[in-house]
Formats: sequence, structure tokens, C-alpha cells
Amino acid sequence: MPFCSPRMILGLLLSLGLAATVAAVARAGIGCCAHCGGSEGCQKVCRLVCEDKKIAVTQWGCQCEDFCVPGPSQPGCQHEDFVADECCDPKAPCSEPKRFVWTEWVPGCGAKVYKKKKLMKRTVTKTVPGFKWVVEDLCPQCEANSPTIAPPSGTRIPPRPAGTSKSAIAPDPIRTTTPHESF
Repeated sequence: MPFCSPRMILGLLLSLGLAATVAAVARAGIGCCAHCGGSEGCQKVCRLVCEDKKIAVTQWGCQCEDFCVPGPSQPGCQHEDFVADECCDPKAPCSEPKRFVWTEWVPGCGAKVYKKKKLMKRTVTKTVPGFKWVVEDLCPQCEANSPTIAPPSGTRIPPRPAGTSKSAIAPDPIRTTTPHESF
């Protein structure tokens, strides 16, 4: 049996080719521009993105409902009947007739109407604008052409993620700091 058979060499070449293809595909996503796909001068940039958030708001309230409370009822006539076994099946168990007695109650006069309040829950979904920082690989051309977001005045902007120096956000004209100011 030879040490290097043609079948073994073919398997080795296919494995090397597959490994090279996987490495090229994995490398293709690194350092590419997220917008145009170019790879010249790409760098990671923090960008402020406005997204709509859905927030569920729970509201509680009362709903009134009318109900009747009758006056005192009184016993009326007493009735009697017999419950007999009317089964014709010979395999079913047989029983003796049983005496059944009940009293008929007569409703009283003077029923009154009352109100009760029921606690009701309602959930409303509101859509509000939200801001978040995203990290993108951008080339210099796409970074210059990327839209800047100017949030409404008075909006609290989340802090820039640590370790990044560039961002695609318009400066806040209301608040400007100088190097000697402290917080």
C-alpha cells in the first residue's frame, strides 16, 4: 500500500481549496464599507440612529354596572314527586323509586337597583422616537455623505460609546464646552 495514494492527494487538495475559500469569505467582511462595500480607508465610526420605539402604557379605570337586589322572599307551596328508574336495560343497575320534595319560593316585593364599579384595564401602545448609537465600518466618502441627525432641542442624547473618537452627529448648538470647563 503506497503512502500517498492519488485519492489521498485529491482529498488534501480539496481540503486546502475549501480552507482558502472560507478564509477569503471571512476576510471579505472585515474592513468593508457598510454602505458601498469598498475597502479603502475604512474605519469604524459611531453614528446616532433614530428609531421608533413602541411603548405599552397601561391605563386603569372604573366602569359602572347596575344590578338588582330583591326584597326578602317567602316560602310558598311544597311539592312532592317520585323519581323512578325508567331504564329498560337488563344490565343496568335497578333502584327503588325515590321521593323528591322541594319548596317553591315566592320572590319578595321592593327590589332595589344598585350600582357597582368594576375595575377595568386598558393597554395602549404609543410610538415614540428613540435614539441609539451604532458602530459602522465606513469609507471616507460614505462617512462624508452619511446623513447627520439633529435631534429635537431638549432631547437627551445617550453618551458616545467609550473608545471611539468620531461620530456622525450634528453638534448641539445650545451646549458647547471649552477645554477648561468641568462637569
